[in-house]
Amino acid sequence: MHKLSRTAALIVAAALVAAGCGGGDGDSGPGALNRSVGGDAASKRGGEVRVLSVDDVTSLDPGYWYYTYDYQALFHPTQRALYGFKPDGTRPTPDLAASMPQTSQDGRTVTIKIKPNLKYSPPLQERSVKSEDVKYAIERTFLPSVANGYASVYYNAISGASTFAAGDAVEISGIETPDDTTLVLKLKRPVGVISNGQSLSLPGTVPVPQDYASKYDRGATSTYGAHQVFTGPYMIRNDAKGTITGYSRGRRIELVRNPSWDPKTDHRPAYLDKITLLGGNDIDVASRRILGGKGLASGDFAAPPVNVLRSALSTRRDQLAIVPSQGNRFIALNTTVKPFDDVNVRRAATAVIDRQTLRLTRGGPTLGAVATHFLPPGVPAFEQAGGTAGTLDFAKNPRGDLKLAQRYMRKAGYENGRYSGPPLLMVGDNQPPASRTGEAVRGQLEKLGFRFDYRRLSRTTTFANTCGSPKARVAVCPNGSWGKDFFDPQSLLDPVFNGANIGGGSPNWSQVDDPELDAGFEIAASETDPAERAKLYAEIDRTVTSRAYVIPWLWDNQINSVSSDVKGVVNRFTVSWDLSYMSLK
Repeated sequence: MHKLSRTAALIVAAALVAAGCGGGDGDSGPGALNRSVGGDAASKRGGEVRVLSVDDVTSLDPGYWYYTYDYQALFHPTQRALYGFKPDGTRPTPDLAASMPQTSQDGRTVTIKIKPNLKYSPPLQERSVKSEDVKYAIERTFLPSVANGYASVYYNAISGASTFAAGDAVEISGIETPDDTTLVLKLKRPVGVISNGQSLSLPGTVPVPQDYASKYDRGATSTYGAHQVFTGPYMIRNDAKGTITGYSRGRRIELVRNPSWDPKTDHRPAYLDKITLLGGNDIDVASRRILGGKGLASGDFAAPPVNVLRSALSTRRDQLAIVPSQGNRFIALNTTVKPFDDVNVRRAATAVIDRQTLRLTRGGPTLGAVATHFLPPGVPAFEQAGGTAGTLDFAKNPRGDLKLAQRYMRKAGYENGRYSGPPLLMVGDNQPPASRTGEAVRGQLEKLGFRFDYRRLSRTTTFANTCGSPKARVAVCPNGSWGKDFFDPQSLLDPVFNGANIGGGSPNWSQVDDPELDAGFEIAASETDPAERAKLYAEIDRTVTSRAYVIPWLWDNQINSVSSDVKGVVNRFTVSWDLSYMSLK
């Protein structure tokens, strides 16, 4: 999904969609989308599918995984967390866990039972998963050597977590293991996404045996990933000692069947005998190979380039799965840089933006619906926050409204409705289609008199060292995107707007630091009732939209592709192919 930083959510897949595809200005609604391909074709057990990607996974370590492609390529096929998501599911289902979490009346004690006799892959094939292995897995997400991106957001309310993270304790006192199949989490306050299992579906709960892994976790960077043991239906090919042999950085990952996996304990059918992931591909060449070849599937790119996609939509649509990403794309306005410290200037900037034109820079209506607020369709609280229509005048017109924008500029003290100050720093992506989006944003804001020192940098530099850095003082970042960690609005709103997340490459590019808003986040995170939780996060969405910290412009779709002989199944959690459900026809 799908990431911008290590303190953020599962990011929407990489910005590699090209422009010019699709026609007209109407939004493609959910009814027009398909989440799988292959229809009623019978699934064949056996065979191999090769997945073509542009880049590599970010890490082999499950404690680090946080990118969409990490989840698609490694997490779902090779490991089991406490909870997981079936392809069409929006609620977690027990995976390692035997049942859903049981929460005490005061919300501060959560008990999880673990299935007995689940075995690790070689070389620990004689060993069963124990509750203490999950305890260590959660603890190691706080280790600097693992560099996990979400533990401080979702697990920090576990008693003793902050003390352990500071290095002042040898374990997290609030994680208890009274027996081999019982895990108890003692919380400082109720945590909705722990009680409902959502945050326990993240790979931070993939079991890691401490006596085996701790030696690899020493030092600046853990090497456990290269020696890990697996619990899912597949494993990276390894030798008898457990050292990974089926991985070539940036080029190749070989997944083979895990001989210890018991299908009777798992919902995944695991039809394929082998899955090979091939990196370093050109997106245009890879897309053509997939659509015209055999046994191939798309990996880390969000859609084929426009010339390929246009043809595929008319002649090979049954090889495409077009899926709402439950994410968005936005323009960040830095609230610590004048004049964007003024809410009326930010509202003016929102009003002038032509979101339909920006959508064309990525491919048109096929690529998603024009956004009117931050929370995307398919996520709880979306309807309560305004649905597709939105509620605010400056965010309503998808074509932009220059006159309204000028009125807001006059409210901010600019008598002629135009900015008259010095040039502002804008930092954007240097690769299309994001580069085209950035150029369009610059041109639209210039209608209000803004002038920019516009720097185009690589995506990694843009995200980590400029837009995410308070010291960089970037006024406008036109290429923001964000996706859910799981099916809960906290995972979309908290990372981007909570003041606690500023710095360190944070996705809080607008440098929002509002004590009142942060207090609202704490209240909402502690709410365990789904209906009340949705109300609270809808109110937060309305607040951030009203204050125009960012300009959401697209609730985007992901477009996955396969060869004609592959039966593809998309997992709604990652909005990418679920390799443990896919098969050859």
